[in-house]
Amino acid sequence: MPDKRDAIMETTLNLLSERGFHATPMSLIAQKAGVGAGTIYRYFESKEVLINELFLKLKHELMQAALTGLSSEATTEEKISRIWRNTFKYCIENPQAMLFLEQYHNSPFQTAEINKAFEPYYAPIETIFQSAINSGEIKNISFEMFSAFNYDIIVALAKRHISGALVMDEKNLEQAIRACWDAIKAS
Repeated sequence: MPDKRDAIMETTLNLLSERGFHATPMSLIAQKAGVGAGTIYRYFESKEVLINELFLKLKHELMQAALTGLSSEATTEEKISRIWRNTFKYCIENPQAMLFLEQYHNSPFQTAEINKAFEPYYAPIETIFQSAINSGEIKNISFEMFSAFNYDIIVALAKRHISGALVMDEKNLEQAIRACWDAIKAS
């Protein structure tokens, strides 16, 4: 059985995915996690701290998944393709995490302090990105725009795949990766 802290975080993820941030009180999290209301506050001083820690945990998991099997000898296009595929796989295998991360990114919880805390998770991808700009392989765009051309598209397609609106078989996956690469590659 997971420890109380993990149970609280898992329950929070489930409830936030179902109910959203504002409709998920700490008392409900405690009840569904099977812990006393006061127990939650031993691990997390507030709902905001709990949500931020959950975000950082999931962001770390996502980045680890994204970088799985990445070869330093691969071309930039191959690296971005691998990151794209891994991220897509993570999203369809962890739909609640994907939805939570998307909800979090569009919430007031994401602050400059939180952004600074997860910067190290992005460092390997930013290194690939900056190296590709420096070598002239991709357009000189901001990392935020690079993310939008990749992560935001991945999430949109994963949601459609999960809902059954679009089957992301190998052919469609390859087309999506190619389209995103074409959007950022240098001409």
